[in-house]
Amino acid sequence: MAVRFRLRVLIWKPSRHLQSSSPERGGSDNQVHQGTFSDAAQRVNAYQTMIAACTEWDTISTRSHKKRYNKAMGFPAIRCEKDIEYIVQEYGFLPFFTSAIPGFSIEEMADRKVWFPPHGEGVWEWKDPVIAGTGAAYGRFFLSRPGFASREFFMKLSAYRRDGYDFEGMVNDGLVTRNERTIHAILEEAGTSSSVFLRQRAGMSKSVFDSTITRLQMRTFMMVSGFGYNLTKDGRPYGWGIARYALPEAVYEELEDTLNALEPADAKDRLLADLRRHFPDADDDALLRTIG
Repeated sequence: MAVRFRLRVLIWKPSRHLQSSSPERGGSDNQVHQGTFSDAAQRVNAYQTMIAACTEWDTISTRSHKKRYNKAMGFPAIRCEKDIEYIVQEYGFLPFFTSAIPGFSIEEMADRKVWFPPHGEGVWEWKDPVIAGTGAAYGRFFLSRPGFASREFFMKLSAYRRDGYDFEGMVNDGLVTRNERTIHAILEEAGTSSSVFLRQRAGMSKSVFDSTITRLQMRTFMMVSGFGYNLTKDGRPYGWGIARYALPEAVYEELEDTLNALEPADAKDRLLADLRRHFPDADDDALLRTIG
């Protein structure tokens, strides 16, 4: 039997101003939102509320909003960071790249102008503000590829994937590698760590480091808590964003209590129920691949 334990580590809260990124490489309107909003008027009102937060859309007509809302297999299009926040909060999760559910990813839903914009910010720069704005977890949670998971969704995903174990129990039963123990121990001590510092401290090659942190994230024992930039001498950010990693227990203080109260089988049932409500046309294989 696994032994539950409480981590006591520093909590790092990402700043809204540390906006950065790094490369990581349906049905109808009524169907997609069935069970979420009671009628069409509520759906339109909710969407218009989200639209209002996107300043670049202030002059776009309601008719145009509704047209865009029904595009891309029924999923909302992404043209600003508030779109991503809305989708993460509404659906519970959002893969960054193409995943098990066709059409449902930032890569597929983003307007091409914000995928790699010639000027200004795009989806790559919006990851940190979305984490800060929603409290969502970010990491390689979906088919070993990155994406967002809302706080509630991540709790259920952790309960299911950890299968009743905490990390100490996994170690005792020989279910983690030495490299995984090394990364976990560094984060347990540091509270949070940039990817650069973490790999240097662990003394791993890039390929070994990447495969190790991917396994930890897929098991929900590790997450990205924010992104930051390198700074020039005069304090200006430059280059790709640098991920900051943390143990989920350091970010979500209630995680341990939630896992103790939620059985893995119940967590799986709740996750599948949520996915079937949002994606009624998706087959069970796609849904099971999504939750891992």
